Amino acid sequence: MLTLGPAAQAFFYAPVKHVPAPVTAPAWARGGYGRTDRPAVSRVAQWNNGLLNLVDTERFRKPPPYVVGFANASLSNPWRVAMVGSLTAAARRQRDVAQLVVRDAHDDPELQVAQLQEMRAQGIDLLILSAAAGSDPRLDAAVSELATRGLPIIGIDRHCGGPEDMVSFVTASDLVIGRVSALWLAELLGGKGCVLMLCGRRDASPCQMRLQAAKEVFSLHPQIEIVGIEFTDWQAVQAQAAVSRMLTSGQVPDGVWSDSGLQSIGSLQAFAAAGFRKGAIPPHTGGDINIMYKTALQMRVPLCALDYPAAMGALAFQTALETLSGRQVPRRVETNLEVVVSRGHETTSVRADVLAEEKVRWDRENDFVHAAGWIPAAMRTRPRPAVP
Repeated sequence: MLTLGPAAQAFFYAPVKHVPAPVTAPAWARGGYGRTDRPAVSRVAQWNNGLLNLVDTERFRKPPPYVVGFANASLSNPWRVAMVGSLTAAARRQRDVAQLVVRDAHDDPELQVAQLQEMRAQGIDLLILSAAAGSDPRLDAAVSELATRGLPIIGIDRHCGGPEDMVSFVTASDLVIGRVSALWLAELLGGKGCVLMLCGRRDASPCQMRLQAAKEVFSLHPQIEIVGIEFTDWQAVQAQAAVSRMLTSGQVPDGVWSDSGLQSIGSLQAFAAAGFRKGAIPPHTGGDINIMYKTALQMRVPLCALDYPAAMGALAFQTALETLSGRQVPRRVETNLEVVVSRGHETTSVRADVLAEEKVRWDRENDFVHAAGWIPAAMRTRPRPAVP
C-alpha cells in the first residue's frame, strides 16, 4: 500500500464539517478559528466528528496490478499542476499499479466526457475524477453511467453528478475557506466598508461553495457592501484587469475577498500598478502560491489565507488503492486547513495557525504551491530575511 511522507500525512484529516453556533451568541461563544494556544475557543469544538461515514468497498476488491484512470479538469494554474504532481508522484511509488492513465480536459466538460469513454474502453479498474464542470448534464450523465456499470470513482477537489456516483470525495472544506476568510475581512474592517469579491470559475464547485459561504458571512454585517463579484477563472491576469477597471473608475474597495491567491495576486499587481505604496493597499484574502505571500508581505498588505492543500492528490490515490483492496474508506475525506494571517492582523474570531511571515518561502520560486505535500530535505531549512 501507499506510504505517505510526513508532510502529506499531516493533511489527512477526518471527513468533518464546521458547524457554526447561532449568530445570536456572543463572539467568544461562537468561537475562534486558528491556534488553540491563544485566547480563542478550541478548534475541536468547531467540528462534528459524528459526520464520519465509511463506505464498504468489498465489491470493488480485485488483485493487483491495477490500471487507474485520472480524469483531470485541467492544468490551467500552478495549484492544479501541483495537485497532479502529488497524485502522479504517489502512483510512481506503487508496484501494484501497472499503469496510470491521465487525461487533461482543459476545463471542457464535453472533452472530458469523451476522455471518460476512452479510459473505460482502455479497461481502467478505477477512476479518479476532478470534474471539468460542476453542473454539466452531459458530464453528470457520463459519470452516472460509469458508476452504474460498476466502475469505482474517487472524486477530488471538484465534484459533479450525485453523491451516489462517488465511492469517496477527497477535498478540503470550501465552506470553511469562504466563511473564515470572509469573517476575518469583516472583523478587520470593523463590520463596515465596500468589498470586492474575486472568484474562480463560475462552473466549478469550489468557487460556488466558497462564494456562497462568504456572502452569507457578509450578509450578517449590514454595513458591508459588496461592490462587485468578478469571476476570474483563477487567473491573475483576469483579476488584475477587473481591479484595474475599478480603480480607474475612481472606486477603491476597503477590502478584497478572493477565494484563492491564484487570482488575488493579480489584484495586488493592479493596486501596485495604480501607484498604491506599501501599507496603502487594502486587506486581501487568498494564499496558496508563494508569490501571493511574498508580494503581500513586501507591500505590507493585511492578509488572511487558508491554503487549499494540493497534497490531496496523493490522498486521492491512497483512497483509490484502499478501495481496490476492499478496505473501508470515508465517504468524504477533508484535508486539513491552516489559517494563515499576517502579523498584527488577527481578529477576535480568526487566529493564525501560522503567521504569513513564517509561511512564505523566500528561497522558493514564485509559483511554488504551499500545502503540496512532500518537501525535499534540502528545502526544509529556509532563511527568514527581514520583510522589506
